[in-house]
Amino acid sequence: MEEKNKNLKSRIRDILRYSIHTWIFRCLITAFAIELVMEILGRRSIVQGLSFIFESPIVYIYNTSIVFFTLLFALFLRKRVFGMIVIGAIWMICGIVNFVVLGFRVTPFAAIDVLMLKDTVSMIDIYFTKWQQVLILIGALLVIAGLVLLFRKTPKFEGSKNVKGTMLACIIAWVFVIGMTNFGVTHNIISDDFANLGMAYKDYGFAYCFTNSIVDNGISKPQNYSGQTMQDIKNELDAINVYGRTKKPNIIYIQLESFFDPKDVAGLTMDKDPVPFFTRLKKLYPSGYLTVPALGAGTANTEFEVLTSIDSGLFGAGEYPYKTTVNETPVESVCSLLKNQGYGAYAIHNNRSSFYDRANVYEKMGFDAFISLEYMYNIEKTSTGWAKDATLVDDIMKCLKDTEDRRDLVYTISVQGHGRYPEEEGMYEEHVKVSYDNPEMENQFKYYVNQIYEMDQMIGNLIRELDKYGEDYVLVLYGDHLPTLELTDEQLPNSNLFQTEYIIVNNIGLELEDKDLNSDELSTRLFEALKMPMGYAQKAHLAYEGADLEEKLQLIAYDMLFGDKYLYNGQNAVAENVMRRGVDEISIDRLENEDDHAVIYGNNFNNFSVVYINDDAKETIYVDGETLMLQDELFEAEDVVTVRQVDKSHHILSSTDEVLYE
Repeated sequence: MEEKNKNLKSRIRDILRYSIHTWIFRCLITAFAIELVMEILGRRSIVQGLSFIFESPIVYIYNTSIVFFTLLFALFLRKRVFGMIVIGAIWMICGIVNFVVLGFRVTPFAAIDVLMLKDTVSMIDIYFTKWQQVLILIGALLVIAGLVLLFRKTPKFEGSKNVKGTMLACIIAWVFVIGMTNFGVTHNIISDDFANLGMAYKDYGFAYCFTNSIVDNGISKPQNYSGQTMQDIKNELDAINVYGRTKKPNIIYIQLESFFDPKDVAGLTMDKDPVPFFTRLKKLYPSGYLTVPALGAGTANTEFEVLTSIDSGLFGAGEYPYKTTVNETPVESVCSLLKNQGYGAYAIHNNRSSFYDRANVYEKMGFDAFISLEYMYNIEKTSTGWAKDATLVDDIMKCLKDTEDRRDLVYTISVQGHGRYPEEEGMYEEHVKVSYDNPEMENQFKYYVNQIYEMDQMIGNLIRELDKYGEDYVLVLYGDHLPTLELTDEQLPNSNLFQTEYIIVNNIGLELEDKDLNSDELSTRLFEALKMPMGYAQKAHLAYEGADLEEKLQLIAYDMLFGDKYLYNGQNAVAENVMRRGVDEISIDRLENEDDHAVIYGNNFNNFSVVYINDDAKETIYVDGETLMLQDELFEAEDVVTVRQVDKSHHILSSTDEVLYE
């Protein structure tokens, strides 16, 4: 009898150890714990993470089911423990990355950030100290080493893998997730439309929002999309005629990084107006609040909406069309519309040309030339490493003077106001004395306010230069989003964290009333006032409103970017285009050997100019705009020499003509 009892206990232990039900239960418990930790990290609070379970139990269970479904795939492996650890580690790493990201911006970690990895690495010195970078590298190496060790040490599963049972469990879990998704969306428990990504993560959970950002990309095909539907829209919009202006002004946009008027922020005190020019311009010219799709980050989506008049919310959760769509497919924009009217078209950004893939995007939009940081001169930087905006004045005027026989569009994106804002005292030149009722944030506000003071001075300098130049102009100024300074709705005049301001400065007497706008309405309002031909998205803002406008914009955008291009007779919205890099021609005049070094004389060199000899990059010393030097290097007969503009990632952006050393 005793022997039988021992055998029975042994069998029970084997069942508990090897039963598919036991492993499924382990996956469920693990998923529950992982989801809890991710919510704690995402809220940066243990209390708020725990509260989420009780405040939104259905949403919590739903998020747990998503993690649980992924963990089930470990049961197909012999090393089930290792598989569960790897899958769990991937979730935990995403949660930790989200925790870190939320320390620098308001927008949480989404799948699109993986596409932004190259851009993020290029800015790592701005966000992390060298010591922090070393710790990140050590942490990554420890994770890899730990996984290798776990793979070796974790036991292999010796029982039957029960593949059919595991597959059945996966199917049931998948059906549950899909069913819960449909139920949640239908009953407004969750949403698949993330107007505010930060709030969505808190309301609907990390696992759902992050996975949704993976699968939800582009614009969904509208159910009523067809050739006839688009022909009907085309007929309606072609009938809209607001044309009539014969005098064409230069049109300059400046998207001001993290810029707004902070005078009305509750708790913030300053000894003088930090943006005196902006304040005066608001009183003199058409202006208003601008509702933007971003907060603390996501500059490119505000830019996209202003240029195209298309709501970026039509795309996936947290998606940047610049990185996923319009970098490959041409989109009708302010640029292409004005080029059709004979305008020259220039883009300027005092940051890397590859940031948000702008170089490709601008070429697809039809810009004639793009002046990025790699083609700028006399750049001064903030203490955090961002280029200051003062030199934008020279670049804008350079573009206007590049085509004296026609008017120009100059679309400019500034960067000086960019975070991260330092917590240390004295990381700025003090123009404005600042105090704030939150001592932990005071130094960050001091830095920020003094940066936007300098940005405001740039605006004043630009207007003086434009007035002196003497041509008709319209200057559209607007902020891309509010800064990452832990502001709350209650601190702002309209209680809206998604509002900046805009002004339409001009010397042609535009008669416009002050009006609050969405960022995708701004260019429509400008073109309507100028009585200039509009694109289909712009006309849609005039012809429709509310849900009807959203439906028509989705049809127009889908047709242009993903569909059959019925509106454009099957052709791309923008003709194929080759864009120049920079405006000033970079050239070599002569090559000389002087003592123990080679010297290259030419025009318009800068710190991004690199000398190549026979296609080999040489360590180049920048002397001045007309001189480069190669230390301990001499030219030899028949050497083929070029000077190329090379970004920090060692990508060649452009090259001079070849010069033969004789």
